[in-house]
Amino acid sequence: MIKTLVLISIITFITSCSSAPEINPGKGAVYGIISAESHKAILAKASKENDGIYSGLGGLIFTDQMVNYPKLKELFVCLLDPSFTDGNDHLLVATDEGMSHKSLAVGKGDRLTIQNDSSDTLTFFLAGKEDEIQIFSPINTGERSSLVLEFEGDLELGSDENESMQTTLLSRKGLVGQQHSSGEQYVFENLNPGQYKILFWFWRLGLIEKNIIIKAGENIELNQILSVDKILGSKNEP
Repeated sequence: MIKTLVLISIITFITSCSSAPEINPGKGAVYGIISAESHKAILAKASKENDGIYSGLGGLIFTDQMVNYPKLKELFVCLLDPSFTDGNDHLLVATDEGMSHKSLAVGKGDRLTIQNDSSDTLTFFLAGKEDEIQIFSPINTGERSSLVLEFEGDLELGSDENESMQTTLLSRKGLVGQQHSSGEQYVFENLNPGQYKILFWFWRLGLIEKNIIIKAGENIELNQILSVDKILGSKNEP
């Protein structure tokens, strides 16, 4: 009975957090909650055991060696808008402790800027499939360098001088992305009617891709949980 009440409370809380945007005549929107969780087999085991990493209350006790999915902060929701032509600006900061982002969702044609707040001069490069590579100019301490992204796909940002300076990038043409923590709401509004793709991505898991049709004067609610089993079971189009 207690577990049932807790589950109902959680569902009620999540539902209340997902508020629809205003409906604008001639435009549409898509909104929802993006979150992450452990593999369904792990969750099923957690509901039956009460030792080790299992709390006995249907949940997990996360250790430093585990990925705490409910606490993730770099979940990305990305809309692929065929009409979007202007590039967005993105800033990454390099410090002696590493990069400000482990991952970043970008659009082809976006401008990527790196601020070097580390104690060394750094030369960054952006690597794509096969021999695709773009190189930033060397960045002295306290300075920054920019380039316009030319590639699509799964990209890796790295540094010649320091291998720990790495960021994984997801790049698509017409991509407009939002970064959220697990359990937060996303919204894309004032969209023209038409067909779009929406991507839900976490760099250590992969992505789920869905087709949506935006209609004038209508909002679409689309919630998504990212987990290993859900991504492996998704039917992403090529």
